[in-house]
Amino acid sequence: MEDILGSNYISITERKVAYYEKNYYNTNNLKQYFILIISCVCIRTKKEIIQLDNGYYLETIIEETPTTRASNQKTAKKTGNYKNAQGTTMFSVTVTGTFTYTGSSSTCTKSIASATSKNANWKISSKSASKSGNKATAKATAKRYVDGTAVETQNCTVTLTCSLNGSLS
Repeated sequence: MEDILGSNYISITERKVAYYEKNYYNTNNLKQYFILIISCVCIRTKKEIIQLDNGYYLETIIEETPTTRASNQKTAKKTGNYKNAQGTTMFSVTVTGTFTYTGSSSTCTKSIASATSKNANWKISSKSASKSGNKATAKATAKRYVDGTAVETQNCTVTLTCSLNGSLS
């Protein structure tokens, strides 16, 4: 199975499937056919940029984990990348939310927060997650240090909302 004879891609709705074909001979010298199928699930993303008053800006990205169409449950994460005027990310805050929706109501059932520093001068000092109604929220505080002294503190809140019909914002 060292050499792969071919590689092909098939697009099936929102999924791409890669498959590799391999002809090889077994110990009885009979030709056998081998197909390896790898399913690549496409994640929907939505991006927005919010200019902040302090010269920084927040780039938010929503990534939705695919579910079956019959499911009235969604899991997604929304990341806020806190960037300076040059576009360098200082730190990131992510909320991961799980929602159920019916068309007439929507409820957040789970909320998880994570926060990471993307710059050696910035450190995350706190983070928290909360849920209320159809919203999942992550809050984080980051501090910028110069020579071991905190010289700047920034608070970042990222909220993921699920509408009655399952649209995320």
